[in-house]
Amino acid sequence: MKKIVLLTTTVLAFCCFSCDNEPYDGEIIIEQPSTGMPTDPEPDPDPVDPNPPTGGSLQLADYDYIKTFSSGTGDETTFVTDFVINANNQFLSQNTMFTFLGITVNGVGNIIRDENSRVTQVRTTVDGVLINRTTVTYNLDKVTDITYEDLQDASENFVFSFTHLNNEVTRTREGTNFSTKFTFDETTSKLIKRETMESGTVIKTENISYDSNGNLTSAVITGQDANTYSYMHDGNTNPLRNSLNDLYLFSILNDEYDDQYEHWQAMIYSPNNVTNVTTQQGSSTLDIQYDANNRILSRNGNIFTSVPSIPDGTTITIDETFQYIN
Repeated sequence: MKKIVLLTTTVLAFCCFSCDNEPYDGEIIIEQPSTGMPTDPEPDPDPVDPNPPTGGSLQLADYDYIKTFSSGTGDETTFVTDFVINANNQFLSQNTMFTFLGITVNGVGNIIRDENSRVTQVRTTVDGVLINRTTVTYNLDKVTDITYEDLQDASENFVFSFTHLNNEVTRTREGTNFSTKFTFDETTSKLIKRETMESGTVIKTENISYDSNGNLTSAVITGQDANTYSYMHDGNTNPLRNSLNDLYLFSILNDEYDDQYEHWQAMIYSPNNVTNVTTQQGSSTLDIQYDANNRILSRNGNIFTSVPSIPDGTTITIDETFQYIN
């Protein structure tokens, strides 16, 4: 039983505050610096919506996300996540119920902000027990360190250190031979390339492209875990971009070396709503429902994945619901 509980809490902690190439598992929740520099990217102003709402607010009152992994052997793993959003349309926390092998645990991710409203710490509790925390250190509004503490297994602790140079940020994980260089567009401050290096040699490169509205349209990965991701969007405003916009920089910088961030990056930060996702496994057309004001109410369907850690034959289903303040 102890082994199963440790497994479930570890997976839940990963789901809440790390990221893989599926949307909305809940990346590390940290607000971006208030000062915009090429090395401190921040989202562009929203473009003009080609189909603006004719009434009602785009501010979310609630956002719920369910993801289910179904294997060919009949095993099923389900994440049910409720994102808590305050009256200022600012993300506060997330509550996640995780069910695996018939065992259900409940996790809560809370954030702590400083006097400048920057998030300085993220805490994860599972069934009321604090299991990990992530601390962010700043210098002149630039991130210098991200420290992760696993309060159940100290061997899982790590520190990411950062150096900033023009429109590039290099991250090094202490105690390893791995580093990652992030390159941001000088004009838009969007991430356009990520290079993973081992002992100074590039082993994986990701090139990211956007359309004229700023929607992420493709990510081409060469080297390790080679793949190509393509995205299509509708013409309506994506409400997640405003509610979750302070995830942008840090969810990228906290991404692990063997993860891909493309799905959640496209679906959360694109100005319009993703309608189709294509990977080497296949094409996922998502069913989206709108209200009379062109606001997205729900999105569901199967998502194909090419993450090496997920067995072939696994079916991944997502189900999202959106509620607005009026």
